[in-house]
Amino acid sequence: MTRAFNHLIAGEHFARRFGRWPLPADAPDALINDVIFARMIDPDWSPLHRAFIDKETAKIEARRLCPGIAAPETLLVIPISAVESVEHLFHLLEPFIGTDAVAKPTHASGAVTFLRDLRQPTDLNALYDLSLRDYSTLLREMQYAGLDRKIIVEAMIPTHVPGPPDDYKFHCVHGQPLLCQIDHGRFGASWSRLFHVPDFAPMDERDGLNAPASFFPADRERLDRMIAMAEALSAPFPFVRVDLYDGDDGIYFGELTFTPAASLGIAPSAAGVHRLNATHRIYSRILMDALAAKGTD
Repeated sequence: MTRAFNHLIAGEHFARRFGRWPLPADAPDALINDVIFARMIDPDWSPLHRAFIDKETAKIEARRLCPGIAAPETLLVIPISAVESVEHLFHLLEPFIGTDAVAKPTHASGAVTFLRDLRQPTDLNALYDLSLRDYSTLLREMQYAGLDRKIIVEAMIPTHVPGPPDDYKFHCVHGQPLLCQIDHGRFGASWSRLFHVPDFAPMDERDGLNAPASFFPADRERLDRMIAMAEALSAPFPFVRVDLYDGDDGIYFGELTFTPAASLGIAPSAAGVHRLNATHRIYSRILMDALAAKGTD
């Protein structure tokens, strides 16, 4: 899968979202989406990138760069080559059914399966099907190409609120966290908003978003610790999103995302996340200005 071939395939998705083909990353009218697109179709990814992409080895690397960070406990890793069918996968996961654990592919994004609610083999269809695939072929995110295909079972992160922990997504350029998107209620009535770092003032006062009553932001001391962790984890990379979870007993590593939303993402606002809007232009300009000042390499 060459860069030119990936550009042809992935460019169709980009054109449907933005009404144009991707621009060169240094074009005057380029968005951060163009930068992400140019990076994701490139087959050249370092061993460190790929170690952070694999959800099993990412936790090891995160603790190496940031020794104070917590990570969800790994309970089991299943090579997909050892799974004969979705029924066989159900059998392998039976010890964890009804417990506070999740299963997901190590080499892909999505298909997170809550084992507490698992009832029958067909509940695993999405997980099993995605685990069989080379995820890079979906949208040409080439960092996933050739990764070992595995399913990881992890203990759920303890939380101080009902549901999953809030996700603090730090958008970083050369080790500097510039923006943080907070995702609340990710698997239900979700709410997201972008904030400036380090003051956590809303990035766009006119985005039309108001926090739900169920959202309680992390305190200042914890926010400062998150920022320091994001700095440490992002330092080796020109651009990366560092995802951290606000757990009841600490700050947990989520993942490093090198190509958010496969270049198709739109910043959250009341206008929705399906069309280019004023909030997204603010978001893109902040990151593009930082990259212009510091470089993309």
